[in-house]
Amino acid sequence: MKMEGRCRVDGTEITIGRRVSKKGGKQSTSRTYSAEYRDDSGKQICESLGTTNLAEAKRGALAIHARLSEGRPRIAENKLTIEELITQYMLMVQVRGLAPKTEAKYRSDLKKLSDYCTEQRLVMAHRFDRDAFYRYRQWLTTHNYADKTIYGVLILCKQVFKWAHQEGKLSDYPIGTVKVSKARAKPQACFTTGQVEQILAATDDAERAAFATLAYAGLRVGELIQLQWPDVLFDRGDLGMFYIRRGGSMGTTKDKDHRFIPIHPRIKPLIEALPRSSNLVFPAIKDRRLLIRLKKLCAELGFPNPNQYKVHSFRHHFASLCANHQVAYRKALVWLGHSSSEILDLYYHLTDADSQAAMLALANDTTISNRPEHQR
Repeated sequence: MKMEGRCRVDGTEITIGRRVSKKGGKQSTSRTYSAEYRDDSGKQICESLGTTNLAEAKRGALAIHARLSEGRPRIAENKLTIEELITQYMLMVQVRGLAPKTEAKYRSDLKKLSDYCTEQRLVMAHRFDRDAFYRYRQWLTTHNYADKTIYGVLILCKQVFKWAHQEGKLSDYPIGTVKVSKARAKPQACFTTGQVEQILAATDDAERAAFATLAYAGLRVGELIQLQWPDVLFDRGDLGMFYIRRGGSMGTTKDKDHRFIPIHPRIKPLIEALPRSSNLVFPAIKDRRLLIRLKKLCAELGFPNPNQYKVHSFRHHFASLCANHQVAYRKALVWLGHSSSEILDLYYHLTDADSQAAMLALANDTTISNRPEHQR
């Protein structure tokens, strides 16, 4: 096999280089490296290394050398197309029974990969190497997708090819070492407690109780809508407890764990006053209508940039309330139903009033500690 830039990899009997071929009287050189060696039977093998990087090609050759030394068989390269790979991966997703929203997101993100490969005339899955991955990232950027979207799409792309490699559908996983920088989250709107109280004063009955529960218990809107009376435990402890076990798309919470949240005194009388005409605490509350109503209230109350607020902004308020009142991280994470402190960092918002109050408390403490002993 004719190869350009041939070189022997130290410590092996493997030669690497770029394959040279002729088609229609024209000579062309492959962009990616290949490895040339003899297998146990003495048969000459030329195997694609799936990379345009020389250092990575050498590492790939060393991996082949280790495989030969251990007597492991080579996985024969098949003719799996990218479209077939996407189809097979989505079938696996359906079998696993992931949440419908997750499945829809996967389908949407993989449609982007399909569109890119079609545009680039990239058909075979084993041709999707590091170079193709980097071009795909650039393609997503030029199509003006948000950084967070691009991050999720690229992580899913790696996940798909890793799955194919682990399942023996592809002999190599060249994009495995590619690092994808995590997208920086955009600032999210957060209600102040004053704004929350303005909203509650402008509403009544079930709507007021719903907004108060979101703001002072940090529930997700799905958890609020699916909250049932048996989950409201007024007789548990001094405050009572919300038992959160529903709200996700699969009949459980988003994080699949149940949790208990003490009932804030601001919420309790509002919940107690609600009629029990249904097993649901808020039978008339619907996600979309609640959002429309909230945006209208924010505009009527004169909040700056009212369209920035979402129902989820109440959850940010609750997380910030916890942080500003020195609730321990672990407690706040349990109440919010998260395992990662990164989420709490994202939700936390420090208002000017809270910041100045904290500084005043610090100043008072400093003043006391600096007094002479006999003045304390």
